[in-house]
Amino acid sequence: MGWLTLISTLSGGVLGVGSTLVVEAVRTKRDQRLRHAELRRTAYVRYLTALTEAETALQTLALSRPTPVPSSEVVEAFRSTGVIAARYELFLVAPPTVYDAAREAYDLLRALRVAIATTNVEVGDDSSEWRALHTPYDTALRHLRAAMRDSLGPSFE
Repeated sequence: MGWLTLISTLSGGVLGVGSTLVVEAVRTKRDQRLRHAELRRTAYVRYLTALTEAETALQTLALSRPTPVPSSEVVEAFRSTGVIAARYELFLVAPPTVYDAAREAYDLLRALRVAIATTNVEVGDDSSEWRALHTPYDTALRHLRAAMRDSLGPSFE
């Protein structure tokens, strides 16, 4: 009977330690997924904020004086928002679908920047020239936000 007790005790100990290790591994993976999702969400918010601030800075600049606005002022307004740094941060953590959508929105925002610096475009909702430039950017921004929501999954809807 001594052997049976010893084997039972050892088996129980092995099962207890094994189940604890499995539970801990599952918990660790879940925590890593949650941390990564939070990191992506933070990068997404920073990038969207920087895009919005850059767009606002460009529009404010173009509304404050006749276009074309000197290139140095346009570039300074664009860069002062931190959009480039936010873009690099996003590209480190974003999946390819978000990366592609973010690049498209950025490229269209740069097209706005170039137009303000190189053409005589009237900025505002009443201007068909401005709408032709701004509508693709708005569409790209909506597509980017949808891609970001999709990448974060149902828990972030």
